[in-house]
Order: sequence, then structure tokens, then C-alpha cells
Amino acid sequence: MGVVFGTRPEVIKLFPLIKIMEEDEGIELKIIFTGQHKEMAEDLFPVFQISPDYSLNIMKEKQTLSEITERILERLDKILVKERFDLVLVQGDTTTTFVSSLVSFYHKIPVAHVEAGLRTHNRYFPFPEEMNRTLVGKLATLHFAPTKIAKENLLREGVDEKNIFITGNTIVDAVIEILKIDKSLPFKIPEDRKLIVVTAHRRENWDKGLKNIALSIKEIALKFPEEVYFVFPLHKNPIVREKIVPIISNLSNVKIVEPLNYVDFIHLLKRSFLILSDSGGIQEEIPTLGKPMLLLRNETERPEAIESGFVFLVGTERGRIVDEATKIIKNGWKPKVKNNPFGDGRASERILKIIKEYL
Repeated sequence: MGVVFGTRPEVIKLFPLIKIMEEDEGIELKIIFTGQHKEMAEDLFPVFQISPDYSLNIMKEKQTLSEITERILERLDKILVKERFDLVLVQGDTTTTFVSSLVSFYHKIPVAHVEAGLRTHNRYFPFPEEMNRTLVGKLATLHFAPTKIAKENLLREGVDEKNIFITGNTIVDAVIEILKIDKSLPFKIPEDRKLIVVTAHRRENWDKGLKNIALSIKEIALKFPEEVYFVFPLHKNPIVREKIVPIISNLSNVKIVEPLNYVDFIHLLKRSFLILSDSGGIQEEIPTLGKPMLLLRNETERPEAIESGFVFLVGTERGRIVDEATKIIKNGWKPKVKNNPFGDGRASERILKIIKEYL
């Protein structure tokens, strides 16, 4: 069988599964890396001991989504002709995920989709991820839904129940593995401050959202100069940097750092008091870490995170972000539930068992 991925989040969520697959004598696995997030994903390979059998090297500067799609399709097609896999495994909602599923369908190769069934029910939000995962839902044969809500979404779309499996999310497996590593951060953080970690990069926030987020950070930093300390691992995309850096770079209690490797990032989140982010994956990581998050988006495909009290959906309006952050800084926070809504850390084991039974 083959596993295809191209971005940092895919690598993170697939590495626990790849690890146990490679240890299983009953699975012959080929790893295909498209290079959609080349540098940020490749940095994780030595950490997770991943060695791709194929690297498609599809990225070039200022590519459109159509160009990314075209290059993955053309290059992956040749590999599938050569390998004739019994099954192709994909994860999540990236362009790599969608195109890999489509090419596999063209070759009549069954697709297994990890993290199936997430939906906002708004085709343009997040863009292009919502449409990517919806289309993969039509192309896949095996659907590994992380939660009951994800399964219900697939059932409403007409997916046969016998092909849907609630497994939990492999991100829980990944975080548990990372927390076993004894690691100090590569920079110092004041011990007497409440640490607020920020990430922001989503395409739908490129217009006004990123500027509002930066202005919110500035207002909070100036409002609590002796109480809070921000760390912002900044995405390498130049559009993101142009919007963020001029507004917050001169603040004494805001530290901008380069993107961290995943081990460092998880340990940074573990050390945090509060997270501000537009990330999908962080919504799934924080229940394992026991931290609150303000979600800098208007919708989420992970309602479980909100229902459990770990995530607060605040959008990108400056006033709302500042108000919600102020409440938590002043009053603290407690989750609504004790159990992790995204699983128990055994999702990879369940997925492997189902795949072996299928093959």
C-alpha cells in the first residue's frame, strides 16, 4: 500500500500510524511525499524517522492551487502506474489529499481517509480545505472518522455506514508521543508572565484578518505589559509576515520566532497559559495539553472542541479578541469536560487493525 502526504500537519498526524505500519510485517508500505510544504514538512522527517520512497518536489514560488493540483496529478500518476497499490492512505484536507484521492480513483485503487468527516458546511471556509475533504469523502472507500459528529456528517452525505469507523484522532497519539521527549525550549520565557502563544496563517485571513489579529496582540500586550508575554512562531509565507511584523515587532513583551519543529512547539504549548490561533490542528492538540484557545476564525469543523470548553470561537474582530483574552487573563479558565473529545491515543492502532482486515 501507499501513503501520500505533503504538508507539516499531515506528517504530524500520520507519523504514529506510519511508525506502527513499518513495524508490522504484514504491511508493505511505500511513502510518497509531494512537497506541498517542503521545508516545514522535511524538517520533521529526522524527528519522526520518516524516509519517503518518492519525493515529487511539486512546489515552486507563487504557484496557484490549480498549478499545485496539476503537478501532483501528473507526477503521482506515474508512481501509481508503476506501483499498483492495493490501497492508498491519505490524511485530512489538503490539496495533496484531494488530488491523491482523485488519481487513485482514476486507477481504481481504494482510498483510506484518515480524519474523515470534518465539515463546516461552507464550501469556501476554510478554503480550499472544506471542498477538498468533501470531495475526498466521495472518493474514499474507508473513512476513519475521529469523532461521532464526523461520522454523522458522512452519513448525511450518503456514505455507507459499514465503511465509516470512529477511531479517534491520530493527533492525540502524536502529542502523547512528543510529551515523552524531555525537551527545553530554544529560547527563554519570563517565568513570572502568563505565556500567550499565537499562530496565524490561514488563507481566508490574508485580507483583513491578519492585520486585526496583529492589532489585537498589540492591544493586549500594551494592556498587560507586566502580566503577559507573547510568543509568535511566524509562518514563512511572505504575505503573512508583511501583515504581522510591522505591527508587533517592536513590542517588548512580544517575541516573534521562526517556525518551531513540532517537538519544540508542543512543549511551548504545554508551557502556555493561553493560545490564540486560526489553526485546525491546534484545536485538536490542546485537550491533551489541557490549555484554552481563542480560535481566530468565524467557523470551525471541530465543534467538539467548543462543546468541551477548550476552544472559544472569536473570529478576527479586534474588540472580540481583546475582550475574550482579557476575561481569561483576569479570571482564569476551566474546561467543561474531563475526557479528551478527540480520543485516547490509540487511533493509529485502530486504523491499522481495520486496514489489515480490509487488505
